[in-house]
Amino acid sequence: MAGRAIGGAPMTSDWRGGVQRAMLTLAAFVAPPIVLAAILLRSGSWTQLDTLVISGVGVGVPLCGLIRGPIAPRALLVLVTAFAVTFYFLARNGLAAGISVALITLTILASLSSSRSLGVVFIVLTLGGYLAVGVLARHHALTINAAASDPLVLRNWIRIGGINALLAFVLISVVEFVVRRVESNSRAANEALRWLRAAYDRLETTKEDERRFLSHELHDELGQTLTALKLRLQVAARTGGGSGALAQPLEIIDDLIARVRRISLDLRPPLLDEVGLVCALRAYLQSQATMSGLAIEFHADEPHDEIPSRLPADQEIACFRVVQEAITNVLRHARATRIYVHIARSGPRVSLSVRDDGCGFDPVTLDAAATRGHLGVPGMRERIVARGGQFRLMSTPGHGTAVEVDLEVGERAQSVARSMTDSQ
Repeated sequence: MAGRAIGGAPMTSDWRGGVQRAMLTLAAFVAPPIVLAAILLRSGSWTQLDTLVISGVGVGVPLCGLIRGPIAPRALLVLVTAFAVTFYFLARNGLAAGISVALITLTILASLSSSRSLGVVFIVLTLGGYLAVGVLARHHALTINAAASDPLVLRNWIRIGGINALLAFVLISVVEFVVRRVESNSRAANEALRWLRAAYDRLETTKEDERRFLSHELHDELGQTLTALKLRLQVAARTGGGSGALAQPLEIIDDLIARVRRISLDLRPPLLDEVGLVCALRAYLQSQATMSGLAIEFHADEPHDEIPSRLPADQEIACFRVVQEAITNVLRHARATRIYVHIARSGPRVSLSVRDDGCGFDPVTLDAAATRGHLGVPGMRERIVARGGQFRLMSTPGHGTAVEVDLEVGERAQSVARSMTDSQ
């Protein structure tokens, strides 16, 4: 897929090649009329060398555009040749307006089709060329054809006006091509981004479905099997009188049951599906506080309805996973003594925050951590941004960390997510 975007659209790295092709094509059609106008409408002295030089341009430029071969060398050859010929006529005709327009046009085309560095080189050469011609003319080392820029000669106006119009046509056409290519690449990038976001959503949905399935299997099948095994061992201990010998196996089974229950809750808390986000968070945070010994304060501000409305399932799981990941990070890294979790519903918005009084860190280090495979924070951010929300992480060494989420509810979140994708 190198050099192509998703869906087959060309990537932006190839746009200069398109500019070069467009420039060669236009130059092949425009160069002969410019040369013809310069020859037929010439003024003052005109040497055979002048005719030979400009005729060479009229023949060579179309040939460069029509022959086959690598695009970049041909485009560069056309630019350098046209630039050199323009300097030749600068030394012959002096400050004729058409020459200045030609130099400006060629400099812009060099920057667009090759590189900004070549454009800068053309600018420096133009300045040096004007100064050199001026010095040589001042010392009569050059004979300037003043008649070529005589304002009282009509053919000068016709020639310069026609050449300027053709050069402007070339420049406008190339710039229009660049603009269209940029717009096309932007549309392709937006489409690719929408496709990736849709694929990410499908992946997250699949992951949650698998987690739900594994959670139910662990809780309903393996958990019940272990419980039944424990009961049988207890019965065997009572009837056989070997309670002492079975004490250790029973403790191991109790530990297995607790582990299975904890894994099941981490995969997909049943309360999240049954009664919603707030109850699931409260149960989860209580279990984490019990296991870690850390003080966790939880506050929920819900609408004053008799039965508060549920969030959409994907938004509930996104908020739950953000809290889960934030709590895990605090327990692993923060050396905190207290955690504050707050969730609030206000109209069409949900606000969520997780704060701790731990050691904090420099957020700049997150990029380096992501390159080492630590994707917890980027994963949290992507979950929220993919649903049209805002994610903020604030931390200072020695002053704790805060994770804040603002999320639109329901259909409004989808429209916000789409608008954010279109604007990128």
